[in-house]
Amino acid sequence: MPGAERQFDAAQAALDTHIRVLSGDDYGGRQPGTEGGRKTEQYLVDALQSYGYAPGAGDGEWRQPVELVRYSPAEAKVTLMSGDETRIVEGDLLVVSGPPQDLLDLPVERIAADEAVREGALSGKAALLDAADARGLFAEVNGGAPDAIVLQAATSEEFEQFSRFVSGGRWQLNDDEEAQPPIAVLSPEFAAFTAPGESPLSISVESRPSIQSVETANVIGRLAGNVPGSGAVLVLAHWDHLGECGSEGDEDRLCNGAVDNASGIGVMLETARRIALQGGLDRDLYIVGTTAEEIGLLGAEAFARDPPLPLPTIVAAFNIDTVAIAPRGASTTVVGWGRTPLDEDIRVVVEGLDRKFKVDEYTEQFVRRQDGWALLSRDVPAVLVSTSFGDAKAFGAFLSGAYHGPNDEWREDLELGGATDDIFTHIALLQHFGSVQKYQPGERTEGAPAADNGDE
Repeated sequence: MPGAERQFDAAQAALDTHIRVLSGDDYGGRQPGTEGGRKTEQYLVDALQSYGYAPGAGDGEWRQPVELVRYSPAEAKVTLMSGDETRIVEGDLLVVSGPPQDLLDLPVERIAADEAVREGALSGKAALLDAADARGLFAEVNGGAPDAIVLQAATSEEFEQFSRFVSGGRWQLNDDEEAQPPIAVLSPEFAAFTAPGESPLSISVESRPSIQSVETANVIGRLAGNVPGSGAVLVLAHWDHLGECGSEGDEDRLCNGAVDNASGIGVMLETARRIALQGGLDRDLYIVGTTAEEIGLLGAEAFARDPPLPLPTIVAAFNIDTVAIAPRGASTTVVGWGRTPLDEDIRVVVEGLDRKFKVDEYTEQFVRRQDGWALLSRDVPAVLVSTSFGDAKAFGAFLSGAYHGPNDEWREDLELGGATDDIFTHIALLQHFGSVQKYQPGERTEGAPAADNGDE
């Protein structure tokens, strides 16, 4: 067997093992603050330690503590006002999740499915959207900084589905000074009242949730660079998932999270292992397993607020998320294209591996929905380079199918070809951006050799 094929098969086998273990039932869906979550943290520590990494969270620690607060629905009332008419929504017709608040007479702005929302444009308002559009619009609406988010269900089934989602609670970091906006789900009998009409709509939200504190952690390893003071490159992937999901009475209620994101952790760890075997990089390499991505990118946000290294010293950061989707040889694309100075160097590196590369507007919708946003929003050059996002059809099928459900589990025929390609892509990216000769911030590289893929 040729050497390259042997390397590919070995990397794919390692990736398969990581996914199978981390998405196993004994990890309980990897929810932060649970035994399964703590077991996942230890898995990352043990792996990085065995590869020769040092603790990277500061003070000789592997774990960066992240304290969360969960606000679960309890007592709530919503008052809808349009002209001279008023509707009071409470009891079984309403679910409200978020911190305790009294928000009075907020003007309502309806957000259409294809609408772009400017940052901060919804401040002082309540954003109203059809529940069916919530998944695709949620990050966009959040960026508008609304005071409240209202989801209008069209059917009883839709109301039940989104009530179950919102009943899981609204999370935020314990030290957040600003409260997250409450999310209210309205039953379908209010759809006619909230529909566009002649009179403007306003809303008041009063909520008294139950409150729970949860302790979890990011796991951070550091491989010291060979050229001190030359900065750092960073790879991150979220280790958490949802724990239980589905409806009461379902035969299988465990969300194992094989693709999302045991696959991303597997790619990150195998990349980290092979880089260490090569003797590291010129620059420091940080490997970060983030917590609480599924509930609002909170682990990445905690890292960005209290980083173990100065953020301006990060030359490039690569997030890895939901990668076991596309087949081998699929096109590679970038989430975050056009937002950092890394673009053309990434293109050169990928094409230097004789891979197909494309720029796809489809990926723009995911920029705020992945952990790299916590860094990118602070001017750290952070991107997500992936084959899975390069196959919009396959990725869309996953989102409308197994995503965030009990069917996202390991199986023998799980597609790992593109994800294994991603391992070697990230090795090459780290070799490039981790080299002081190949890359200096502010300089564009005209050519790059193929990657040394490391040892088996």
